[in-house]
Amino acid sequence: MNKNTSLYEFGYNFLGPICSEYFVALNQYAITKKPSSLGFLAREGYLFKEIYQALIDKESITSFSHAYIYASRTFLFRICITDRLTWQWSLVHGFEGSFQKLLIARFGFTLEQINGVFSDTELATQVSLPTQINVVEDLLDHHLAQLDDVVRDSKATYLHYLDSLGLTSDSTPLFLDIGYSGTIQKMLTHLLSVNTLGLYFITTAKGEYEVNLHTATMECVFKDDVKMGGGHTMLDRSLFLECLLTAPEGQFIDIHQNAVDGSFHFMFGRQAYVQTHFHELKLVLEGAQQAVVDAFKHNIRFTVEEIEMLYEQYVRKRNMLPHASWLLFDLDDAISGNANVDPLAFFGL
Repeated sequence: MNKNTSLYEFGYNFLGPICSEYFVALNQYAITKKPSSLGFLAREGYLFKEIYQALIDKESITSFSHAYIYASRTFLFRICITDRLTWQWSLVHGFEGSFQKLLIARFGFTLEQINGVFSDTELATQVSLPTQINVVEDLLDHHLAQLDDVVRDSKATYLHYLDSLGLTSDSTPLFLDIGYSGTIQKMLTHLLSVNTLGLYFITTAKGEYEVNLHTATMECVFKDDVKMGGGHTMLDRSLFLECLLTAPEGQFIDIHQNAVDGSFHFMFGRQAYVQTHFHELKLVLEGAQQAVVDAFKHNIRFTVEEIEMLYEQYVRKRNMLPHASWLLFDLDDAISGNANVDPLAFFGL
C-alpha cells in the first residue's frame, strides 16, 4: 500500500467513526438548543468546519451560521491577564520553572514585553504551579497597570474580530472542540459577556458554569465526569487526537488589524511536524471527512462502546498505526513550558 493511500485509510478508519458520531450529536444538539451560530475553535475546529461544510453540501445536516474561530488558551490567558477572575484558569495547570519562562510559555509574552514590566529578580523567581499560585498572583498584582498597557491593543483588536464573526452582545454561540474542561469556552464567555454553549468529545464535568454573571453550558458526546489519569483511554491518551485534529498553522498567539482595509492578520507560534508537512496530515483529514459523509449517507452509526474499543486498539498498539503516520504524532506543549511531545514515545509504543 502506498503512503498516500495508507494515510487516507487511516483517517477514514480511525478518525471517521469518532467524528461521525460527534456530528450526529452536534446536529441533534444544535436543533434542540438553536444557537445563534456555531464556532469551530482553532485548531481542532479546522477539520470540524470542513466536515460540516461537506455535510451541508450533501444536505445531510441542518445548516446554521458558522465560522472557524482563531482562539487559544495562550492568547486568551495573555489578553485577560489583568483580570484576576481569569487566573483560576490560567494558573491552575502544572508548571515548574522561572516566572519568566511561565510568562513566555503559558501567556505567549515576548522577552522584550516582560523585560519592560518586571525586574530581573522577579523574572528569575522559581515557581511551581498550582501549589505556588499565590506567589504568581502577587507578582502579577504589582504590575497590572503595566501589563494592561502591553495587552490592550491585542485585546481590543480581538474583540473587533469576534464581533466581525457575529459574536455580539446578543448572541448565544455554540463552540465546538474536542474538550475537555472547556477553558476556552469559559474564557470567551467572560470576554464576550454572553451565555455560551459547548459540545465536546469528553468533559471533566458537563453542566452549567457561572462565569461573571453569564453561563457557559457544557455537554459531551462520549464520556462525562472523567479526569486525566483516571483510566479512561480516550482522555488519558487524547494526545493522539490532538496531534491529528489540528490546522496548517501553529498555535494562534496574536492578532493585528490593517488600518487601511480593516482586515485581520493572525500570528502563530512554533510549528510541529504536522504543520511543516501538512500535505501528509491533509490526507488523513480527507479520509476522516469522507468517512463522515459516507456514514451520514448510509445511516451508519456507532455506539460509545464501539468508539472506545476502536480508540483503545489504535492508541495501545503501535502496529495498528500505519508507519506513514508515525511522524504526524508530534505536539507542542508550550503551555506547560515543555518541548514538543511525541505520544508514541510518551506512552512507550
